[in-house]
Amino acid sequence: MTSKLVRDLLLREGLLPLLSAREQGVVPAPAEVDAAVENREILALGAAADAARRRECSDETRIYVPFPPASANDVLVLGPAVPERGTSLLRRIAKERLMGPIGRRIVVDFGAFGLEIAQVALSFGATDLAGPIASRRGLPMVEDDKKVVKRREIAGYVERAGFRPVFVTSDARSEPSAPLDATERTHVDS
Repeated sequence: MTSKLVRDLLLREGLLPLLSAREQGVVPAPAEVDAAVENREILALGAAADAARRRECSDETRIYVPFPPASANDVLVLGPAVPERGTSLLRRIAKERLMGPIGRRIVVDFGAFGLEIAQVALSFGATDLAGPIASRRGLPMVEDDKKVVKRREIAGYVERAGFRPVFVTSDARSEPSAPLDATERTHVDS
């Protein structure tokens, strides 16, 4: 449930009907979403998308390493080919959350956009992250001790956004959009 402050913001920005429709299992037509989100305050749009994500998806954020899963109907991957950056990217993610299928996984490639924007994207409706575990210079990590530190750093970004990180080892051919079994999950110990 959202706070009174957020609810008032969503009401003032005209986004509550969109959320109510999704809550009833109705995905609004793209034209309706376009009209509802056009020129809306970016924080209101983020709050609406975050409310939808939290209602429709679990608190689990999958972190696919080193590659994102393949895109499918139930998985949308936003990576290097996406032209938007910054607030335009966040606006697109929120719009995808509000107009896409209910419960859809939205994966943001932190290798393409950076960890900071990927963290914010989680509060704009994204569900998952993907990318290589690399050093600050962008070089792949090979030593296990450094890899653990980087995993903890990435997990910290996810936790500070209010979600539970779960690492998923992936390869270029994987399509891990199906439910994960216990052997595929790697939780990070604090």
